[in-house]
Amino acid sequence: PPNSIRWEFCNIVESDPQRRLRLNISHALLEKLHPADLADIVEELGPEDREAIISAIDSEVAAEALSEVDPKMQASILEGLDAEKAADIVEEMSPDEAADALAELEEETSEEILEEMETEPKAEVQELLEFEEDTAGALMNTEYIPLHEHATVADAVAALKGNEELLETLNTLFLIDADGRLAGTVPLARLFVAPPETELKGLCAEPLLSVPAEEKQKKVVELFDKYNLLTLPVVDDEGRLAGVITADDVISVLTEK
Repeated sequence: PPNSIRWEFCNIVESDPQRRLRLNISHALLEKLHPADLADIVEELGPEDREAIISAIDSEVAAEALSEVDPKMQASILEGLDAEKAADIVEEMSPDEAADALAELEEETSEEILEEMETEPKAEVQELLEFEEDTAGALMNTEYIPLHEHATVADAVAALKGNEELLETLNTLFLIDADGRLAGTVPLARLFVAPPETELKGLCAEPLLSVPAEEKQKKVVELFDKYNLLTLPVVDDEGRLAGVITADDVISVLTEK
């Protein structure tokens, strides 16, 4: 389907006999665009121009834009960047999105980028890369807020204040026991109608649903549809919380199909 770029962002290349267009917008203005709009612009450019823009803009903005781009084009852009810049961008992506992007690359290129990444995000991404492509483990995100099963509303609010970077997409808190096993899920909205001293286990959603990391994505999609879920915890063989699948993740799967 056709896409469009507003004329205010374009300018004719006068020296070009074919009268082709180029972007007439500063990098500072590009960084103020919504990531989805920036992704539309990037997708309409040639390989060299794509890489030039992604290299020049802020890594966080670049990561948000790349997350909106087709996976194969993500791979093409990352392959065209030097490993250090690519690593800076991948670090700013959520672990599941970063793993998806690196999985599209040649193994050698992926390893070069991983080598340049900081230890913590690198470990998270490597862990996700180990799961087979069509499983819950490959689909899950490792960015979530776990709380002890005896935590209170006040504890939850304190945890939220310590993880402000997750608030934009967060809708559920996860309770775990002393061994890290999933004990319950608490919809975030329930915190606002309960006193601070209330134990979170009394606010848990029912039934408690989860899937093993090896579960097929088809089953995951069926569960989201059947129970109208926003999030679905993923557990390991011992029942320990390993990650979380969100409705956005499922929508991405359905869109690709």
